[in-house]
Parts: sequence; structure tokens; C-alpha cells
Amino acid sequence: MKSFIFKNIWLYSRADRAARSIEFHPSKNLIVGLNHTGKSSLIKHLFLTMGPTPMGKLDKWDDNAISVVKFAINQSEYLAIYQRGYRALFNDDKLIFASNKSVDWSNSLAQILGFNLLLLDKQSQPIIGDMKSFFLPFYINQDGSWQSGWDTFTGLQQFKAPITPILEYFSGIKPPSYYEISAKRTQLQSLTEELRKEHKFLEKSKARFQQSFSLSGPKLEESNFEIEIEQLTREVTELNKAQEKLKSTAVNEKELLNSIHLQINLANDALKVYESDNKYIRSESRENLLCPTCGAEHKESFMHFFEYAEDARILRELVSRLIEDATKVNEKYRNTQIELRTLESNYRRINTILSTRKGNLVFKDVVESMGAETAFRAFAEQEENLRNDIKGNLEELDSLQQQLKKLTNIKRAKIILSIFREAYGSALMSLNLPAIDVSKLKLTTRPDLSGSGGPRSLLAYYAALWATFSSEYGSYSIPMVIDAPNQQGQDHLNMPKVLKFIANDLPSNGQVIVGTEVKSEDPFDKLIEFTEPYKLLSENEFISVGLFVEPLANQMHAKIQSQALVITTERTA
Repeated sequence: MKSFIFKNIWLYSRADRAARSIEFHPSKNLIVGLNHTGKSSLIKHLFLTMGPTPMGKLDKWDDNAISVVKFAINQSEYLAIYQRGYRALFNDDKLIFASNKSVDWSNSLAQILGFNLLLLDKQSQPIIGDMKSFFLPFYINQDGSWQSGWDTFTGLQQFKAPITPILEYFSGIKPPSYYEISAKRTQLQSLTEELRKEHKFLEKSKARFQQSFSLSGPKLEESNFEIEIEQLTREVTELNKAQEKLKSTAVNEKELLNSIHLQINLANDALKVYESDNKYIRSESRENLLCPTCGAEHKESFMHFFEYAEDARILRELVSRLIEDATKVNEKYRNTQIELRTLESNYRRINTILSTRKGNLVFKDVVESMGAETAFRAFAEQEENLRNDIKGNLEELDSLQQQLKKLTNIKRAKIILSIFREAYGSALMSLNLPAIDVSKLKLTTRPDLSGSGGPRSLLAYYAALWATFSSEYGSYSIPMVIDAPNQQGQDHLNMPKVLKFIANDLPSNGQVIVGTEVKSEDPFDKLIEFTEPYKLLSENEFISVGLFVEPLANQMHAKIQSQALVITTERTA
């Protein structure tokens, strides 16, 4: 079983000139604070930095703030950094990859995590599960998860029925290879159905053709030739209008692209000047800083240097965003050029056809040369190809079905379900809830109980899942994160039972992070306490955290900038 734990988090805001660093215990962590003290903001940034966006907005939060999360997979430690859609991953201070696209980030991080669950998108196409599906069953989000649905992260609807495969993946009911083969089978079934529809359409077309033509030869009137010429002429006129419009669009896009490149060059020139000045400032220690140009003396201090460097950081971010804009504009320009080439190709084709009309019988002779026999042969060949394709797909589908049967171990599935049901029943009792018949419960049987018992029943459900995932059949140990268990007014009798259950009854081989408004009488390995509303970040930590975070952010932006430049150059070429 692979082990994943959160080690540290750093939050850093230049706008607020404040920061915060938190270290987590590998076992049980309790974050205590009243409303608006920052518990949810801290917890949400653990996941936001790793990729998925939790439900719920962050109140009075700097959208340009930087977050860094240190996590460990078994014995390997990594740093993930996030800033407004930009992410990067480090290992031993070495940049592994960076991206401003969530799909690329998720795919790369899934390889690091060894997460190979295949899900289906809305078109039934197999895709690698992203970080939403990796963390989904391990996080109870204050904004959504305490209800009857899996409203933990935004964007989960991009997948087709993802809950069952996610839960079966982490529980071990079906191994990862099962979902890979199952997704392939679904895709092949869809393709086979399309081939069958195409075959039926071909049969109908052949029947209609037989009613109009016989094997004695083609039937074509000269009047039809005149109509064809008129249609082709109208098409050429429409193509000319479309071509002029596209040419105008291409010119405007090219001008915009040149303007953005000019801004990028100006910003990069300014950064070169900064690097030169920075090198001079760092060249030797001195009490006063002497300007090499005018000779004026300036008092040198760390804060002055820090503020001077901030302009350069802003410029680097500007360059990254300008390159991103250039990439988008260049993509539009490239698509416009493709459309132009397509129009020109059609224009030349139609012109060629029109230019061949030198007599009333030329076009007719070309059509007659094909004959009805050629058409019927084409129908027969296409039918044969479709039948062979369908037959091959059916044979492959049968082979895939046999492989799925071998991978589905009914005995193991029953054992895993018994672990879940037993843990669920035990959790209900510990949380002061009435016993229910658990003998037929499935992993996906999420409770929907109203009143104050609803949140406790959901906690019992998640706890049963976690106990199942932590068994010998599970594939991962992932932190169990609970944001604000005091839902729907848990009274003075039930709330202590909830905290006691979390402290003592959750799996001991996994990390637990809990955010709550009240302290627990039962011991947690680490207590993290917030006291001031809207003061999660501290001005006292701004400089120390900045010295750690800023170099990571600079490397991230530089990497994404260089990648965007390469893509832009290749597409322009």
C-alpha cells in the first residue's frame, strides 16, 4: 500500500504583506478556531495546491496569494506550489515540471503518485482520473460534502458515473487493470454500434440507388449538367466572400500577436536591467549604496532590496501571462490560416471542374465512364469492409469480457464489503445513531438522513470507507480530512462523541486533519489553534516565508514562460 501524507503548508500574500507556515503531524491533527479564523482556508489550500478546486469561496482572500505544500509518498518528499492557476512540482529543490493547465498538471502528478485509475468522460472515452478523483473519498468539505451528494470539488461532472469506480479502486474490489480493460470495452462497444449504424445506412442507400439506376448503364440528362454548373458557380462566389473575411481576420490576429511579442520583449529588457542592477547590489557589502550613474548615495537595507525585487517578480508574472496570451492568439491565427488553406483548396478544385467544360458532353462523359456497375461494386466492397470490421470488434469484445471475468474476484469483493458493513455498523453505534441493517449496503450507499443525525451518519459512512481503504486490500493510505464536523447544531452530548470518535476510532495507519470550532477532550497528536478573525496570515512571517516561497515561484514562472515560448515558436514556424 502506498502512503501519502501532508507534511507542511506555506501561505504567502504580497498584497497583504503577510504569510503563514504550518507543520502537520503524520498522525492526528486538530485545527481549532471560531468562524472566519482561517480553518477552511488552510484546508482548502491543501487541495487547491495539489490540483482540485474545493467547493466554496474563500472569504477576503488574496487571489494572487502563493501556497506551497510539502507532501510525502512513502519515503519521497515533494513540494507543490500554486499561484492563480500556475502550478509546479519540486523534489529536493529540483523543478520536476510546471504547468498552467490543470489537465497537464493532473496527468503528470498522477504518474508521480502512481495513480492509474481510468474513468470515462461524457463521450464514453477513457481518460486518466485527475486529482479530484484521487482525493474525493478522503475529504469532507464544509461546503457541500455534509449533504447527500459528492459535492466536494468543482468539475466532477466531466466524468461519467465516476463514484463507483473510484470507491472500488481504493477499496480493492477491482484492480486498476480492470478499469483499463472495462474502459477499452466500452469504447469498442461504442465504435461497433457506430459501424452497425453505418452498415444499415449503406444498405438503405444501396436500395435507393437500385430503384433509380440499373446495370444497363448510367442515366444522365444534359439539363442536370447545366444545374451542376450553376451550383458550382454559386459555391465559388460564396468561397470568395469567406476568403476575404478570413484574410481580414488573419491580418488583425497577426497585428495583435506582434503587439504582444513587443510587450514581452520590453518586459524582458527591463528584467535584464534589473538582473544587472541586482548583481551590482549583491557584489559586496556596504553601509551606503552608491549609484554608478549619478553618484547619489542610498541607505541599503534588506527591506529596500526586498521591495526593489518585487518589481522584478511582477514583471516575470506579466511576461508569463503575456506569453500565455500570445499562445492563445497564435492558436487562433493558426486556425485561421488552416481555414484559409481549406478554402483555397476547395476554390482550386471547383475552378478546375468548371474549366473542364469545353463542350456540352465533356462532364457527362466523365460521369458515364463510371457506370452503375462501378457504383454497385463500390457498395459491395464497402459492405464487406464493414462486416469484417464488426466481426473483428465482436471477437475482441468477447476476449475483453473473458479478461474482466478473470479480474473480478467475487470472494475478495465479499470480504471487502463485509469490512465496510461491519465498520459502518460500529461507527453508527459510536456516534449515538440507531442501528440499521447493513447486510445489503454497497460502497456507494451514501446516507441521506435529515436533522442533527445527518452529519453523524455521513461521518460514519466516510469512516467505514476509510476503514475499508486502510485494510490489506486497499491500494493507498491518503489523509482523512474533515472540515467542521459540528454541522446542523450538534448538541453538548453528541459533539464530544464526534470528536472522541475521530480521535480514537479512525484508522491508526493514516493521517487525520480536522478543523473544528471547539477543542477536544480526547488527545490529538498536534493542536493548531487560530484565534483572530481574518488573520490566518501573519505579518511577522512575511519575510521568512517569502525567502522560501519566492525562489520557487520565480522558477515556476520561468519554466512555464520558457515552455510557452517553445510552443509559440513551433506553431509560428
